[in-house]
Amino acid sequence: MAVVKLGAAQTLPLVWNSPIPVPRPGTVLSLVEENDKFAPTNKDRYYTQGLRLSFNSDENHYWALTQEINTPSDTNNSIPPDTDLPYSGALYLTYGYGTILERGGRRDCLFTAEFQFGVIGPASGAQNVQNKFHDLVGISRPAGWDYQLPNEPAMNLNFEFKRRFDLDGANRNLRDLIARGQLQLGTLRTEVVLGVQYRWGWDLDRSWGHGTIRHSNAYQPVEGFNLPTDGPMVSSWFFLDAQTEVIVRNYSTDGTNFVNSRSVTRRPVVLQLSAGTTFHFYHLSGTYFLSLRTKDFETQEDFHCFGGLKADIKF
Repeated sequence: MAVVKLGAAQTLPLVWNSPIPVPRPGTVLSLVEENDKFAPTNKDRYYTQGLRLSFNSDENHYWALTQEINTPSDTNNSIPPDTDLPYSGALYLTYGYGTILERGGRRDCLFTAEFQFGVIGPASGAQNVQNKFHDLVGISRPAGWDYQLPNEPAMNLNFEFKRRFDLDGANRNLRDLIARGQLQLGTLRTEVVLGVQYRWGWDLDRSWGHGTIRHSNAYQPVEGFNLPTDGPMVSSWFFLDAQTEVIVRNYSTDGTNFVNSRSVTRRPVVLQLSAGTTFHFYHLSGTYFLSLRTKDFETQEDFHCFGGLKADIKF
């Protein structure tokens, strides 16, 4: 809007519409790939692959598309034993809302709620994805996919709360602690996850920490990718994470909900430790991490290790 003065006449506003649209603050595109091939043990078993593509808008809404793949420890056996984890896959779409909570001028709490809907079973495409990948890298296909869990709808409602504690004070952003709690309710997973993440590095307030696909909501605040008005354009940190899962139901161990299927005896409490590093540069971010889990079911051979890569870009 412009203001025009005509002699002693009253000041009049002159308003026009620009033909050039005003750009919106942006959207963050995130891609996460988790795979046991990224771990030093390099064993193709149990939770063997997870992939999530997410879009976070400036209005706090986000979408994500996720696929999970689970296999037994012996993928060469065409008839997997009943004591081993069943073959299974899940494919689901996520819609959610996240917001940073204002508390007396402090922005140290994050809340997200999301709804997931999709399918468990052959319709997830897990068998085709794993077979094509094995063909690509020149290794044999898993032999027991004929015994995977059958098709059924997947629906989940998840809530997550995070609280960030600045350990240095005076907003130095060199060390912090992020405590979190997540509640999952549905046919994919019904469980409570409690965790804490310790980080040290530079400009930690550009992120709310890293979580694994199955145990963290997909929200990524856009404001963390805005260029700083002062200070360096580069930031980086390391993190250590510990979480406890109290599990009521998990499709990968308990099988399907509405029809008979294979299953194993699930452990009610599972621990997970993770370590990794994150690097920010302008509107780009990358993360690498490793996770070690205690046994998910009673007849599991030993602990399970997997790794992951995450890339973010703001448009």
